[in-house]
Amino acid sequence: GGGGVSMGNNSPFGAQFGAYSDMVKNKVASNWKTSDIDPRIRTANEVVVTFTIDKDGSVPSRSVRIVQSSGIAPLDVSAQRAVLEAAPFPQLPPQFTRNSADIEFHFELRR
Repeated sequence: GGGGVSMGNNSPFGAQFGAYSDMVKNKVASNWKTSDIDPRIRTANEVVVTFTIDKDGSVPSRSVRIVQSSGIAPLDVSAQRAVLEAAPFPQLPPQFTRNSADIEFHFELRR
């Protein structure tokens, strides 16, 4: 296993858009590849990545930022890449009133 991927506490989706939130999380988690991380590294500080999902589901690549580094550059890059490769997502739910959603994801390496 590559570890855990979770959405930050300030998710804009809340309970009302839980299914959309879960879909985004699962899509990002399935794109998180840790096979190129040194196998001797069993655990690491978590990586926190923020990004924006626009109304149409697209993710502007400039919005994908590492806001907390693990201290291991390949791990940080793998987390950022997971978001970029998971995009685009389905469009934001019609009931979601904003034009975009700012998302925070936590990536925790556990082997």
